[in-house]
Amino acid sequence: MPPSTQTAPKATNKVGLRVPTTALETVLVILSRYREASIAVVAIILAIYFQLASNGAFLSSQELSVVLRDTGRFGLIAVAEVMLMITGEIDLSVGSTFSLAPYVMVLLSLTWAFPIAVSALAGILLGLLIGLVNGVITVSFRVPSLITTVGTFFLLQGVVVSIYNSQPVVAPVQEPFNEVFGENLYGPADSVWSLHGLTAFTPFLWTVLVVVVMAVVLNRTTFGLHTIATGSNIVGAREIGVRTGRIKVYNFMIAGAFAAGAGIINTTQFASADPLAGGPFLTLQAIAAAVIGGTSLLGGSGTIIGALIGAFVVATLNNGLVMIGAQATVSDIYLGTAIIVAMILNVQVDRLRARRRL
Repeated sequence: MPPSTQTAPKATNKVGLRVPTTALETVLVILSRYREASIAVVAIILAIYFQLASNGAFLSSQELSVVLRDTGRFGLIAVAEVMLMITGEIDLSVGSTFSLAPYVMVLLSLTWAFPIAVSALAGILLGLLIGLVNGVITVSFRVPSLITTVGTFFLLQGVVVSIYNSQPVVAPVQEPFNEVFGENLYGPADSVWSLHGLTAFTPFLWTVLVVVVMAVVLNRTTFGLHTIATGSNIVGAREIGVRTGRIKVYNFMIAGAFAAGAGIINTTQFASADPLAGGPFLTLQAIAAAVIGGTSLLGGSGTIIGALIGAFVVATLNNGLVMIGAQATVSDIYLGTAIIVAMILNVQVDRLRARRRL
């Protein structure tokens, strides 16, 4: 009999998925399983580049504290956007909440002598309320979240600039609240590993704590699984009993609370509440961090850790380009390019993963 011309079946594992046999397939497996991998490599390359281009100044404790401060600010809001984007929604009002919550905190302390900790809690509750309103309007009245939150953004921005005639207000200092939640005590004579040195990284440390908690919530809890199911297949999720409307409202509330918390930490660090501290630029940078980190704008998938790495990339571009003498507007070019490339990569990895069943 002539020898058989049939080719050997491709290697599969026990669950019927193809085992990668080439370097390309191996890379696709890593990217599909760990969305943070590609952006982590980019973050490392950027840090090395700016370290060399700045003659070793970029990774100095002073400059790194600035980069990580911005990473914390973008990252905390980006985490909230990830949760919403997974459900297929988005919140463009977080910048206004970022400005309004600490403004209310400071005025409560100065006008009615509330302890700063109580005033901060009131600011967080205000953020929750704003998120609740956004969620109810979006879910109950079926208004697209893009429109809902744009309207809320302008409404809140008008409120915050009208309260005190658009003037910044000096925030009170009440220890240990300020030292714990953002006051920078780091001086030239302090070691970076001292207590004062750690205060230079307080915003980033709080964001890391939130990232760890929310990563567990998203991947290890029923609420997280329902959040993913809502964005992946909302009809199917409803059929198995997931209250998709409530899931979306809860995530809007998380977004409002996190934006308020980020604003309070920012105000505590600079000892001043600025009504223009938020705004559309902050919101878009946070969304960019989420997208660059591997979260799909189409819903159904996202990564909390990737959002933090994406925030580091955004902060690195903003500060590194200025440090090496580039014009501030150049960072927008790189950031826009990074968003487009990240979206193309996310879509192509998903398509190739489905086609090759990796």
